[in-house]
Amino acid sequence: MDTLSVGIVMRTKNRAVLLRRAMESVLNQRYQNWQLVIVNDGGLPEEVEFLVQHFAESLKGRVRVIHNPQSLGMEAASNLALKDLNSDLAVVHDDDDTWSPEFLARMITVYAMEKRRFPKVGGIVCHANKVVERVEGNLITIEQLEHYNQWIQPGVISLERMCECNMFPPISFLFELAVCKQIGQYNELLTPQADWDFNVRFMLERDIWLLSESLAFYHHRQNASGDLSNTVVAGVEQHYLLRKMMDNEWLRNDIKAGRFGLGAFVALRSYLGTISHKLDK
Repeated sequence: MDTLSVGIVMRTKNRAVLLRRAMESVLNQRYQNWQLVIVNDGGLPEEVEFLVQHFAESLKGRVRVIHNPQSLGMEAASNLALKDLNSDLAVVHDDDDTWSPEFLARMITVYAMEKRRFPKVGGIVCHANKVVERVEGNLITIEQLEHYNQWIQPGVISLERMCECNMFPPISFLFELAVCKQIGQYNELLTPQADWDFNVRFMLERDIWLLSESLAFYHHRQNASGDLSNTVVAGVEQHYLLRKMMDNEWLRNDIKAGRFGLGAFVALRSYLGTISHKLDK
């Protein structure tokens, strides 16, 4: 199991207090066969370099830093790091999220076991807990901890269900790097829906296994602004807009190709859902 290498992508911009916690989340992992690529996407380089030097002894040379002079966006930052990786597996660990110390060890153990049983498995997801917090200066205060997606059943995740909505955040998804590169990595035009688009395209090629253990923590700051904000909170209207555009693009491609594909399936599923809802009233 410990022969499997893990590439960890961490994107950040001007929020050193969160980046420090995220780096500690990686360093505290019981599983240690990992490499970390930090993409400073247009932020102050000195803050990132200070933390890298601060943790240098524990990092043991397993970190590389990419400084973008100007922000390229979340997905472009992820793609830069993914192209720089040379590992078996990869995961996007945003600078404001965290892991249980057992995350990598448990995920890799179960992934390797299920991969032997079902070769089509190309990634593994665990349940996540939602952490509501606020940041004041260098102080992070946890206000609430709640289940996030524990309704997902263990075993193979349903592609049909994934076509309806994104079922998990990046912090809980460990995937084969080769498959990621095969499907073209993240679509840089779909922020903030690129995670969902990536997950759907990944599942068109491979199955994803769900481990029913809450090993990942998905952090939210409800009233934060600027660099401390969450796209999932601050960009909720953009989420809905991009969702419609994705549905249109999928259906448009099917119509042009004269086929019943992903777009037609999603449209039909939505229509049947509307009919079912009306009949239930």
